[in-house]
Amino acid sequence: MMFEKVVRGHIVTPEENFLGEIGIINGKIEEVSKMQDYLDGETVHDFGNDYIFPGFIDTHVHCYSNPNEGIQRASMAAAKGGITLFIDMPYDLPTPVTNKDILNEKIDTINKESVVDIALWGTVPKENGAAVVDELADNGVAGFKLSTFETDPYRFPRISDADILETMKKAAKRDLVVAFHAENDELLTRYIEDAKSENHVEPIYHNLTRPPVTETTAVIKLLDMATWADAKLHIVHVSHAKSIEYINWFKAQGANVTAETCYNYLLLTTEDLKELGPKAKINPPLREPDELKALEKQLLNGSIDFITSDHAPWQKADKSIGNDNIFKAKSGSPGLEFMIPLLFDYLIGEERVTLSNFAELLALNPAQRFNLDNKGSIEQGKDADFTVINHRVSWQIDENEFISISDVSPFHEHTANNRIEATIVRGEMVYTHDHGVVEKNSGQFVKPSLIKDCDDQ
Repeated sequence: MMFEKVVRGHIVTPEENFLGEIGIINGKIEEVSKMQDYLDGETVHDFGNDYIFPGFIDTHVHCYSNPNEGIQRASMAAAKGGITLFIDMPYDLPTPVTNKDILNEKIDTINKESVVDIALWGTVPKENGAAVVDELADNGVAGFKLSTFETDPYRFPRISDADILETMKKAAKRDLVVAFHAENDELLTRYIEDAKSENHVEPIYHNLTRPPVTETTAVIKLLDMATWADAKLHIVHVSHAKSIEYINWFKAQGANVTAETCYNYLLLTTEDLKELGPKAKINPPLREPDELKALEKQLLNGSIDFITSDHAPWQKADKSIGNDNIFKAKSGSPGLEFMIPLLFDYLIGEERVTLSNFAELLALNPAQRFNLDNKGSIEQGKDADFTVINHRVSWQIDENEFISISDVSPFHEHTANNRIEATIVRGEMVYTHDHGVVEKNSGQFVKPSLIKDCDDQ
């Protein structure tokens, strides 16, 4: 049999890893072989001993928090970073994704501009939010993202408990995940006001005004509400092990809940916040070194479902404004271009997890949670999405050379001991280390599979 394309290398599947090759037809995996020089292809890509992972998925990206970024630039950054699909957050500036017209306009942009595949979060307005759930579900959102903390009353509002519960109930009928930025608005607002009044504006006060209780109290409330609503709950950017302990308890009682952490919480601590200031300001904040170790333990025992970037493409001016007052700086940092190499060093290079576990955390688990049935693993019938990693080279992260509009990172000048050699989306080579990102916009908007109609109850 002649395949359109054949990819050879060290293949990582859910069960094992081996030197082999993959036959591709029409952008799909047609055959996976444990032999080499066995499959015939019109085009053959031989990566030698490089690892061929299933295409990595980042479920937490903010393309338009800074509108200077946008779909095209973020998708190119994703391709360079080995991300074959990401789910973009709905808190776009100036207009959040709260109705079908805004959603469909964004879908059109994806299909015209994106280099990689993209799915989309929807959100709800501050008042009577649950009313938009069905129309957004009908038009293909992968889930709903809400917040218990108010960043902006229009673009990123705090949603009332009554609207949270109603949104959970309606999303449950559509088999869609409801995800939350879980911080206690009342507590942290008071702590920030007190710190400012006493002129405590040094970097560490970003942590001190958002102690773990501001996360855990919000998480517990959402877990209980999701249980009553029979909802599929997801907690984003968990920063503290105590939150995972509560999540595990509710899981044991039958709650349908998953949790992510972000690469920053596994690699940085309050010591970095003290040293780097605004560069290391993210929400929730970086935690103490012993708290990082506790979170890592939860990751390694399987209690954290996947890892994300929370890519926030701020620029130097957005951060430097907080050099003398941490509360003035924007919160968040980029990650699409270098999260995978950093995590590879941390998890594989230091032998914390297996290759298959790494693929589960960054591909299979997010694909399964968001009903992305054609994604997430190297198996016959799935999309031919691959991330190729060369684990025998070193390079240095340079914030001045990002594809992303962001030009500031706490990992500036950090050395990574592996690199993304190639990124392949549905059989198309969208990035290679030697030639960069392709100019062709071959990405697509991706809908979740098997979503229930509003009449299916």
